[in-house]
Amino acid sequence: MKIKLVGLLMGSMLATPAVATQLEGGTWLCQRPDTPENMWETTSYTFKPDGTIQSEEWLRRSENNQIQLEFKLAVDYSFYHNGLDYVLKPVHLSRDIVVDKNNVNPFDSDARRDLLGYRIFFQPQFESDNRAEFVMRHHITPDQRFTLNCSRQT
Repeated sequence: MKIKLVGLLMGSMLATPAVATQLEGGTWLCQRPDTPENMWETTSYTFKPDGTIQSEEWLRRSENNQIQLEFKLAVDYSFYHNGLDYVLKPVHLSRDIVVDKNNVNPFDSDARRDLLGYRIFFQPQFESDNRAEFVMRHHITPDQRFTLNCSRQT
């Protein structure tokens, strides 16, 4: 299961307020450029001025023209800047499995416990005021970066 998330903290811990200002306002809609043909997914991030982020991920995987797995994952994060990256820390999680034909159960108790201990490192690279690449990595696989192509929805 791929979980993509992003983070930022407004306030005294924030090392680059210019970047924080660029992220605020509206919702960023993101997609991975390397998503397989049988999978559709989007993730949205709403950056709040109180130093939290609301994210919502939707994923659908099909085989032989039948939906095998579909779920929605909503995560609220706190975030801060560690001097190099923004660090995202989950504080609340909700999930809804719509279809799970193969009983994959992507949100069993072990996976949920791991998700709440998760950290995401994030570096935004702006192409314009409304387009950016979010370069991310998970704390458990720091050498495996992934990119989300994002556009601000106003």
